Amino acid sequence: MAATNSLDRQKTIESQLEAEDYSTLHRLATAGEHRLVVSLGGGSTAGLCGNIALIHLLEELELKQHISELWGTSAGAIVGGSWTTGTTAAEMLATIRNLDSKDTVDLCHVAILRSLLLRPFGRFLPDGLIQGRRLALLIDAGLKVKDFQSCTIPFRCIACSDDGRNRRKVFRKGLLLPAILSSMSLPGILAPRPALEGEECGYYDGGLVEKTPLISPIAEHLRSGDKRKLLLIATHFSGDERRKPAHGFIHRFVQSIYALEEALWGYQLKEARQRYRDKVTLLLLNPHIVEPTLFDFSHVTEHYLRARENFKHKLRNGSLALTFGAD
Repeated sequence: MAATNSLDRQKTIESQLEAEDYSTLHRLATAGEHRLVVSLGGGSTAGLCGNIALIHLLEELELKQHISELWGTSAGAIVGGSWTTGTTAAEMLATIRNLDSKDTVDLCHVAILRSLLLRPFGRFLPDGLIQGRRLALLIDAGLKVKDFQSCTIPFRCIACSDDGRNRRKVFRKGLLLPAILSSMSLPGILAPRPALEGEECGYYDGGLVEKTPLISPIAEHLRSGDKRKLLLIATHFSGDERRKPAHGFIHRFVQSIYALEEALWGYQLKEARQRYRDKVTLLLLNPHIVEPTLFDFSHVTEHYLRARENFKHKLRNGSLALTFGAD
């Protein structure tokens, strides 16, 4: 009986949207006075699942063609970059459902052992525990075009400079794969992307400067001189209050980074709401998915369904009316 109920619930969540239930969102997104921008935040596997859930809904509501720009950080850069090249949400979901950690994790065993055995206290550990070659191949396979200029929607992704100054870098031209890898290279876990020809430095995880693109798309909109009000639909993944205490070096290290990212995000969100509320309508979506182990793909369907269910509720007419006073 429990299995039957679970299957019925999954079918309900995955059922096609009824357009009339989302007419308020459609009206806001297509109104002449609004400029629609979508921002996909970072958040490991939960971020991949949640961002795919959102773009799937946007596909079903036929809103993709109305998006002026799409921004992404880390997991959001992977999903956003792939989507703007023509890869569908269903294709992305099918790919990550078939993954396990062996498909994505290629540890630097030799470099780690050499450092620990030949250097005092591992003082010269490699820049990342994971080399990233497998991830790069998987991401590249999902890019139907290879450069920013060929994307069907103008795409931007955010990274952090690896030059000691931790500056925000917005990639908007050139090759997609190096930019996406830059945005997702979590310090100490995935080696920073080295500098390419013509660059002053390499780059790593954009979550350290803007976990969910917010300040950057607002600033770009204001610089553009566009008189329309910015309608920014953004995903953010901050885990859940039920998260378990960290155990082990890697888990503690990653949770510490996430805590720093969340502190900065809180400041950025406060600034956006106070300083730009007359110029920006912000629709922020956070499904509060319990954070899995890093590179854990064993709960993809569960996380996707939770995000889809959450977003379906928050984007319905009644929920938006409460949020914006829209009819």
